[in-house]
Amino acid sequence: MKYRLILVAILLFGSNVVSAQQSGEVAADTDRVEQGRAMIREGRAELIRQELQLTDVEAAGFWPVYEAYRAKSDSVMDRYTSMLKGYLRRYDEGNLSDEYADELIATFFGIKRDLLDVQEAYLEQFRSVLPGLKVARFFQLENKTNAEIDAQLALAVPLIDPT
Repeated sequence: MKYRLILVAILLFGSNVVSAQQSGEVAADTDRVEQGRAMIREGRAELIRQELQLTDVEAAGFWPVYEAYRAKSDSVMDRYTSMLKGYLRRYDEGNLSDEYADELIATFFGIKRDLLDVQEAYLEQFRSVLPGLKVARFFQLENKTNAEIDAQLALAVPLIDPT
């Protein structure tokens, strides 16, 4: 899906924003990042609209829960984006260390745990507005979308050179 590629571009582009830029350039870059992220959010919502085929009653209950869920998930993913941007900046600067690697791993695992916690926290709310098969399909779509994003990031984010 094209929205996954936009995320990678946003992460890579955003990582090249340096502090020496003038405030107008930083503001423009921030606007572009936010526009890209808005497109990704809309892409996720559209995928769910197409794939879940909610009845009117289901949709009335689902979308408010989804919006709250997405806000929490996006908050966690903001940390992920920040972590990746920090890593890419330090990678470009050649400023990697064993201590930073330990911090990076701890942050990564914490983000993954927090994302799972959000999913588990909203599971019952989704179950209260959708039948079980649609809840399962929703989480499949979430996991598939996240896997596609991770796959694109895996191609774009350079590996640490331990030497």
